[in-house]
Amino acid sequence: MTNRRTIRFAATTTLLAGLILSACGSAKSPATGSPPKTIYFIFTGYTPPYFAPMAQGIQKAAAHYPNLKIKILSANGSSSTEITDIHEAVAAGAKGIILNPIDSSVTPAANQAMAQGVPVVTIDRDVSSPSARIAFIGDKDVVLGQKEAAAGLSWLASRHVPKPWHVVILQGTVGSSTAIDRLKGATEALAPYVASGSVKVVLSQSANFDTATAQSLMNTELAKSTNIQLVIAGNDAMALGAINAFKAHSITPGTTVGIVGADAQPESLSAIASGTQVATVSHSPFVEAFWAVEAMDNYLAHHIKPPASTFPGGNVTIPMTAVTKANVAGISAWGTPSTVPPLPYGTSSPYPSN
Repeated sequence: MTNRRTIRFAATTTLLAGLILSACGSAKSPATGSPPKTIYFIFTGYTPPYFAPMAQGIQKAAAHYPNLKIKILSANGSSSTEITDIHEAVAAGAKGIILNPIDSSVTPAANQAMAQGVPVVTIDRDVSSPSARIAFIGDKDVVLGQKEAAAGLSWLASRHVPKPWHVVILQGTVGSSTAIDRLKGATEALAPYVASGSVKVVLSQSANFDTATAQSLMNTELAKSTNIQLVIAGNDAMALGAINAFKAHSITPGTTVGIVGADAQPESLSAIASGTQVATVSHSPFVEAFWAVEAMDNYLAHHIKPPASTFPGGNVTIPMTAVTKANVAGISAWGTPSTVPPLPYGTSSPYPSN
């Protein structure tokens, strides 16, 4: 426990430099003249690396909302820890929780927070019940999975690779909404090809959104057979693991096998530019986090939630871009734009991301 709290303190101190921290809790908000409201950002943690820009987005947004004081807690990939963190936040008097759920098991804790008057905004991953939060901010993961698969299939067709195409699907964390929906999208895109006999899915398994796990899983599969034409990885971290595995078997990705991922991880953008990765799908975690802070401010300061007529179920969708060699030069790491567009409802403004 001491080690975990030390890690938390160090992470929070680094990320919230320049903000009003708990030691200054009696300080007044310049905007309202009242003490700032304490908001908890509870998230998966800094692994996979995708979540680091999410934490940075929280930090940058908080600098524009001095009426909010944000405390960052990393659950280090543990859903039980995340549940404890939610209960601790409520007990400590949090005025709101921005939650990046590890998996659906945290839904009851989020529901309980809402029942006790603590609004919850989920980002990137969602809870399993819309009643457990006031808004979800993230991409449409089913569509993301479809975009990944479509990019891979298009690449195979353009290179006239003989059919049937043997496809591997590397899934993300079991039970997470991202993994479930991206798998659903990829499966839907592949379905007509499977039905016609053009595609055979030879492996569909979780690699936990992790590079080393994906590399190990692919090494095992390649030891059985190298007859694989496409790998659809649920994120770029797993795509990079697949690239490493093929190289270890003296197969150059981008020649006889295509690999697609998601997140616009910097290393994957370089791999796309060099041709060893076919595509990724950009959906900015920085913008997700920034919008989550704005969503919380809208609710606490103005009593504004996402209008149901425009955002059914409270779902606020982040723009997505399929990234290939043709447009990779115009995509920044993690898809972070130079200017964050305003939250598409309520009261907010565009802000520079740096």
